[in-house]
Amino acid sequence: MSKRELPAGIVDFFKRTTRKIDNLYKPAWLLSEIDSHSWIVDAGAAVRTVDGAIKGGVRLNWDRLLPEGSFISPIYAVPLEQARMMVVYAHDGAILLSKSLRGISHFHLYLLWLAEFLAVRYRESFINEGFSIFGVDDITEFLGAAEEGGVCGTGAFIQRWENFLASSQKGVVSGSLEEHLGNIGALDKAGAVKLRFAADALSIDYFRLSQSADFKLHLSRDVSDEPETRRKDCGADRKVSALANWIVLFCEVLASLPINSSVELSDSSLVSDVVRPFRIGVSGRTKTLPLSTGRSLMFGCAKWMIDTYPVLLNYYNEIIPVSCSIMEGSKVSAFSALYISEEIVPLPFGLLSSFDVYKRMQADPLLPEARVRTKFPYSIFMLRLHAAVCFCLIGVLSSCRRSELVELESSASYWVDGKCYLSVLLRKTGFDNIREPMQKPVPKLVDECLSSLSSLKDMLIKISPSNDILFGTQAFFKVNLRGAFPFNVADSYVVLKELSEFLGLVDNSGVRWVVLPHQLRRYFAMTFFHFGGLENSLPALSWFMGHDDIGETWRYIKEGLSGKEISASEAALATSAVCSDDQSHGVKKLRSILVKHFGTDKINVMHEDELRDYLEMLSERGVYTATPIQISAGKRKRYTVMISVKESACG
Repeated sequence: MSKRELPAGIVDFFKRTTRKIDNLYKPAWLLSEIDSHSWIVDAGAAVRTVDGAIKGGVRLNWDRLLPEGSFISPIYAVPLEQARMMVVYAHDGAILLSKSLRGISHFHLYLLWLAEFLAVRYRESFINEGFSIFGVDDITEFLGAAEEGGVCGTGAFIQRWENFLASSQKGVVSGSLEEHLGNIGALDKAGAVKLRFAADALSIDYFRLSQSADFKLHLSRDVSDEPETRRKDCGADRKVSALANWIVLFCEVLASLPINSSVELSDSSLVSDVVRPFRIGVSGRTKTLPLSTGRSLMFGCAKWMIDTYPVLLNYYNEIIPVSCSIMEGSKVSAFSALYISEEIVPLPFGLLSSFDVYKRMQADPLLPEARVRTKFPYSIFMLRLHAAVCFCLIGVLSSCRRSELVELESSASYWVDGKCYLSVLLRKTGFDNIREPMQKPVPKLVDECLSSLSSLKDMLIKISPSNDILFGTQAFFKVNLRGAFPFNVADSYVVLKELSEFLGLVDNSGVRWVVLPHQLRRYFAMTFFHFGGLENSLPALSWFMGHDDIGETWRYIKEGLSGKEISASEAALATSAVCSDDQSHGVKKLRSILVKHFGTDKINVMHEDELRDYLEMLSERGVYTATPIQISAGKRKRYTVMISVKESACG
């Protein structure tokens, strides 16, 4: 019998689907060694050898400068190995996630952007753990930074520069910032900061820094073109949209490899929900709850805690013992025991209306398509809703991030001198991103929510015990057919969908509204800003939200403002700037416009309302923009305003 070979296509299929992707595997398209500092990829271009050197192909350079040195240095060995593995898997894995090698250079570029973003924010954690520290919250932060300032945002160029200034000024007794910069050789003959000096100080490639208009704007405090116009052009939207599409692919790759990544990244629907606002073609940014919808949510949650929870607690005190007796000595599951208990124990009058909604939701054919789950015993359905209610109330009243809420401990609230505080482990706390605790003043209702979760958990473990230590210490928990478990970020999306439908939330046009976890924090920020004194509330709001830079707070709330509101807020900021001793070039130019218009040389004695009205008109016309920033001055930071004036308005 003659020996026959399988077709080449079948042989290739088996090779591709049975091999293991690890740091030792070298794909056929990689012409250089796997540990090379620069990869040569045969992506269909004219690859040839000339005088012993490979010409053509796609070059992927791994030698990117990061805060602690080059990406190829030993200190970054863990994340670099992971990064190489991800590039290989995305383009040569058992299931090809990228259809072509043509996009490998973009995948590599975006991966380096993300590496720099994580290296700046997480420092030691990124060095030791690599990309495994990346979570759902980082998606929004990363894309938001890219939307705001491109690589200047993702690489935190401005924040790194301000931290460098603060560090370099330690021990300096007196003198202005300009004098200090001159003393350390940072200024050229014209008095401007030398980009090469900044690049060396920040460990950033000079070419990259020289191409960053946002960083050069920050150094000069003045530009001839308005930055907001530049950032919101179609080209910028397309770049951020492309980056958002890449994030979906990246999360799929990360979740598929043995990198011990966050479990919620494997939920494709969750990742898609998070990146949707950054993609072109979506129906607007929906980061902020409409005021009417937010009021309905808060009213419904508060009413639940006042009217529903006490009755629900008593109901549990009756059905749990009955369920325990049913399960004792039998193989009946907890869910089955609860179903039987609910048939035995009469439903209290105070829960009849919620039971009617429960039955309606079970019969609604649209809810399964929206991934709203209702196929639980009524008592478990109510338990999940209660978790969502507490998540919303604590989220809005404490302005915590999603992950910070999920990680709250049952004992997180405490009282001092008649005031309630919440101990929060901040996820992002400045340049080094150290997980520092923050004691936030909160209403009594926050303490009541945490207490209620503990009470319900104590009852639940009688029929559904858990060996997970985190289940015992963490405030939030979940219940499903498999038992009781600690709560995670992905779970919050699910229970908030259920609560949104239960409360019948709609937007201003009457369309169903599903609350997303990140909208709670933004809703607090917007209501605090509007009802707490607008620009005067920014420093307090920045502290409460755990922002290291007040400019980040302004960027956070600005997306939810109308054009008129932005103009009014910028006018207030500009009023504070021109009436202060700020001598930056942009503020001086704005003063000259005001002096010429009002025919005066003493702005400080003008009527503040008249000044603000005129500045508001100038802002609406696009003559200037006012953005709050923090710049270093000696050992302390001072709050100031960056003014950008169009050249055409200064003639």
